[in-house]
Amino acid sequence: MKKRIRQAIRMGALLQSVVLLAGCGANGSTSSGSSTSASSNTSSAASSVSSDTSAADTEVSLPLVDEKTTLTLWTPMDANAASIVDSLGDTEFFQKLEEKTNVHIEFQHPAIGDEASAYNLMIAGGELPDMIKNSGPSYVYPDGLDAAVDDGYYMDLTDLIQKYAPHYMAALEKAGEEDENLKRSAYTNDGRMVGIYQIMSEQQGPYAGMYVRKDWLDDLGMDTPVTYDDWETMLTAFKDQEGATAPLTLSYTGYDVFANALNAGYGVSNTFYQENGVVKYGPIESGWKDYVEMMHRWYSEGLIDPDFMSTNAVLPDNAMVTTGKTGAFCSIYTLIAAYEGANSDPNAEYVPVPAPKVNAEDTVKLNMYYLLGPCITVSADSPNAELCVKWLDYLFSEEGALLANYGTEGDTFEYQEDGTPVFTSKVTANEDYTFAQAMAYFTMPPSRVCLQDWKRELAAVPEKDLVSYDIWAEAGTENCLPDVSAMGISSDENKEYSKIMTDVTTIVNEKTSQFITGVISMDEYDDFIAQLKQMNVDRAVEIVQTVYDRFQAR
Repeated sequence: MKKRIRQAIRMGALLQSVVLLAGCGANGSTSSGSSTSASSNTSSAASSVSSDTSAADTEVSLPLVDEKTTLTLWTPMDANAASIVDSLGDTEFFQKLEEKTNVHIEFQHPAIGDEASAYNLMIAGGELPDMIKNSGPSYVYPDGLDAAVDDGYYMDLTDLIQKYAPHYMAALEKAGEEDENLKRSAYTNDGRMVGIYQIMSEQQGPYAGMYVRKDWLDDLGMDTPVTYDDWETMLTAFKDQEGATAPLTLSYTGYDVFANALNAGYGVSNTFYQENGVVKYGPIESGWKDYVEMMHRWYSEGLIDPDFMSTNAVLPDNAMVTTGKTGAFCSIYTLIAAYEGANSDPNAEYVPVPAPKVNAEDTVKLNMYYLLGPCITVSADSPNAELCVKWLDYLFSEEGALLANYGTEGDTFEYQEDGTPVFTSKVTANEDYTFAQAMAYFTMPPSRVCLQDWKRELAAVPEKDLVSYDIWAEAGTENCLPDVSAMGISSDENKEYSKIMTDVTTIVNEKTSQFITGVISMDEYDDFIAQLKQMNVDRAVEIVQTVYDRFQAR
């Protein structure tokens, strides 16, 4: 507490932001009801860890404490769990976890939709639980984790993690071998380990991308489109021969907000990216103009939904898909079975296709890109810091990760012949719960701190749709850039950056769609770029470059 008095001014500003947030509706996350396939390529979190930790003395001694101990944890409620229980502590998973560890977790859940303001109020009040879940930018210390330590709110866990979290460190090392940025993001700019992060046992692939009507392609005798020219030919045929009134459906922004699938072929992102370490902002690069010009031509030729700007949707309207009005769109792999099941045409079939490119031999270097998931921090005043770290580390051990991802053998999962765990019908076809609810009740819900096997979430996805990951992963991530919050942007940098980019992003979204539809003539494109320059977009690029260089130096 001793450093907090000097933070009165900062906390005053923080409370002001609480008032502002209280008047706004928070954006909720969409929870898909999908999730583990019984396919043999599904790997368990347990097997991913064991090979990396067997050389070290990392056996877990349970229970973690002889006398039952209570730890407090502030964490937003899982939306699916909230539909069946009042607290995560009421779920079977956390009750079994308590039985094994002898640690009782007293959960503090903010109201759903009010997480950000609740977090700020908690910090401003100064009375903190043992552990806090952090997930930027919604609920995370506004000046960064280093500042949270310096200001006396969070504990520097570097020494405790090194001593008491061998399984977490092994998982982090393995993740760093796949992508150095994953390991970098677990440290602060000052080289501290302030939180323990969710780590995927295997790097997750892209969950969204482009789909087209395969039955129409077959009817037309066409192959899967590869280049933009192929796409134009295909969309024209969809309009002229299949009767599509909106051959291609776009997000209201005029581009794919998930994976840059439509514009990546021109070598540009819809936001910041890097080429050989040089940061760039896609919408001011020439490739963005090339993309917009092409989209304008397609729109003029009736190849794009004429009303794509009329909503704030980033996914296609269900009716557009199921009534045969559109034949190409961006969506999420978990939704395809529903599109086909509800379609007015019983022969409708949708298949994933790779991101289009200018030339067939080109390499696309932009896609969906992930770092580590949310983290749990320990409060500076917690008398239970050592136990907090041990409890969290258990969730990265072979036994703990298996429990977190699949539950109990013979009850919620069984092993296949190859040793791969798969859910039983108690999870995949429960009479009382949907698949997503069952996952949240019997196992650790998604987006929680543990060694997560994301492939468990493929259980409800038809086998034919699992190929989506491989198809979309043909586009690489070489030029992707982590979000600035994940790279440790400072408070002062973020204030300047946010002030610039809030307005820049608004203008880019508005005018990109207006150029596509012809509301604004392409003759005015240079004026658009000049406007962005006047709004200091180049200064934003400089800030991101500084943040990226510092991140790379970790």
